[in-house]
Amino acid sequence: MTADGVAAGGVTAGGAGGRTPAGPRLDLPTAAMRDSFLAGMRAMCAEEGSSPAWLDEAAAEFGRFVAARAGPREMWGVQVTELWYVREPEYLGTVMIRHQLTPELRHDGGNIGYHVTPGYRGQGHATAMLAAACTRCRAEGMTRLLVTCRSDNIGSRRVIETNDGVLDEEASEICRYWISL
Repeated sequence: MTADGVAAGGVTAGGAGGRTPAGPRLDLPTAAMRDSFLAGMRAMCAEEGSSPAWLDEAAAEFGRFVAARAGPREMWGVQVTELWYVREPEYLGTVMIRHQLTPELRHDGGNIGYHVTPGYRGQGHATAMLAAACTRCRAEGMTRLLVTCRSDNIGSRRVIETNDGVLDEEASEICRYWISL
């Protein structure tokens, strides 16, 4: 099973011979996505104008890089789970689940963070990623999620609202939405 409950092996029942390729899904980071992950993240760095130097280190020791991301870890002062959104053999994006909220995360960051690589935006992937993350969080016993975005990020606002996010507050250019699971 993958991280979002899809059968492993990248297939679902149906179609010719009873098996068809699976659609995109959340899964733990895997070395099988090496080239696609690196290309997608390089595209994001180029778009943001940030340095891709960290990707050279990641590429050199990709197995170690993935192992560190696939296991439990702490970031932002809380336990996090990192999941990659994949449609084999392509890496499409990342979801970060923050299992608790700090005062800083209550203001900006929330329980869920996500991104879609530039080449896969505008295709509904962010909406599906957030929905899958909500399903996973519900299965883990979480009952309410805070999701934040910049107030001028109309695409993220639509993604959150499509996933039943209710706007709680808009302040300091940050929109704070709650999703009840």
